[in-house]
Amino acid sequence: MRATITENLLFRFRQMKYWTKMLVGKSYYHKPQVLGKVFEPGKLKGYFSDLTGRTTWEGEVDQDGVPVSTLYDGRRIQLPILITHNALGHYDQWLVKEQDKDKQQFLALSNWLVKNQDENGGWDTWGIMKGQTLLKYSAMTQGEALSVLSRAFKLTDDSRFKQTAEKAVNLFWVSVKDGGITYFENGKVFLEETPAQPRNTILNGWIFSLFGLYDFNLIFDDSRVTDMFERSIRTLAQHLPEYDNGYWTYYDSRKHLASPHYHRLHINQVEALCLISDKPVFKEYHQRWINYQGKLTNRSRAFVLKALQKLKEPATTNILK
Repeated sequence: MRATITENLLFRFRQMKYWTKMLVGKSYYHKPQVLGKVFEPGKLKGYFSDLTGRTTWEGEVDQDGVPVSTLYDGRRIQLPILITHNALGHYDQWLVKEQDKDKQQFLALSNWLVKNQDENGGWDTWGIMKGQTLLKYSAMTQGEALSVLSRAFKLTDDSRFKQTAEKAVNLFWVSVKDGGITYFENGKVFLEETPAQPRNTILNGWIFSLFGLYDFNLIFDDSRVTDMFERSIRTLAQHLPEYDNGYWTYYDSRKHLASPHYHRLHINQVEALCLISDKPVFKEYHQRWINYQGKLTNRSRAFVLKALQKLKEPATTNILK
């Protein structure tokens, strides 16, 4: 019993340490993500968000140089979202610095996606972490994988990357109730980072998913994907005000307050949406959320309330490094 109590306390301590690093921008998983340095709307060039900070992985890697994460229980896993972020960071780094090592690392990570895609076209994101969500897939993983694979195909003309991307995009038409990543509600389309019932749509994951569909279509030009993208971005435009609480942003549709990291990420993601969409709501909320960020009273209030929320609802994340 005493050992169990000690283990629980140690786990909670590590959780709070993890969250503190995230809050102050010291966590590898929560480094600032401004608009991509070489992003150009309408071109499959640099990524929407600057992920070059994700290229500084200092943990374990496998024989191909692909990151391996360690969980608190000692298990080693390869987390698809970490790998896609790392890949997109190396691609942008290659565009900026033109160093072959970044190109080769990007291709190694792209090849990992090809080798580890399952029969449904997905990558197990939550099952390997023993998450408390309904399903193992993530629209965010699928979207970021599309962004990686589209660039890999453009770079190499290797049909494996095209085939993997085409298989991956099919999962967007599978509803959550059928084991997929999408909620179809009265003509609306919600893309789920963490599929669950009832629906809890995470804003940043939804937008990353849209980025993937956009990138896929820049190179493969699929009318079916165009329709999916348009339906979902229209849904986002209609529901974006629900992620605004009057002085800060919400992380998800269940009204959990965004941390400072995610509030800044929302600002930068919506800035990218302004560049690829003519919907005025994106420009309106981009400026509004910048204004929120600029006020000390808002930042302080959000910090305190988010800290209280974390104490009340400790994170379920169990990544040690």
